[in-house]
Amino acid sequence: MRHPLRPPAESVLGAGLWPRILFMGAFIATVTLAAGIWARETGRPWQSMVFLVLGATQLGVALGSRARPGSLANPFLLIAVGTALSLQAAGVYLPPLQDLLGTEPLSPTDLVIACALSGLGHVVMRLQTRLRPERPPRGRPPAARDVIEHTATR
Repeated sequence: MRHPLRPPAESVLGAGLWPRILFMGAFIATVTLAAGIWARETGRPWQSMVFLVLGATQLGVALGSRARPGSLANPFLLIAVGTALSLQAAGVYLPPLQDLLGTEPLSPTDLVIACALSGLGHVVMRLQTRLRPERPPRGRPPAARDVIEHTATR
């Protein structure tokens, strides 16, 4: 709300959002692949590890991208993340879903490792937000009457 309005012709992914998306996607992929390779090489259930780390890291990024972290400004996001995380755990620990998804239960140690790796998504997203804030739009911001006229002509 502190930034001036974006020009109506600017892309939704403008103002430096593309590099941020690419960076976070590469980060999530790297963490997930590293966890899977490590789990496979150490004889752990790597499919389950990849399943949990991938999903939970994405959920951590979702929580880390909040405008006001730690607030209850959007309680439905917390409910959605909690529900998604519960369903992922069900996919690893409930036998009918294990058969469907090809997962195996993780030991408590492996679960802690998966959770720690997944928490990195939240941490990196918050760091990225602090280190590289969204750029304000280039050029002069449109006057209020320009925005009103543009939306009225649609």
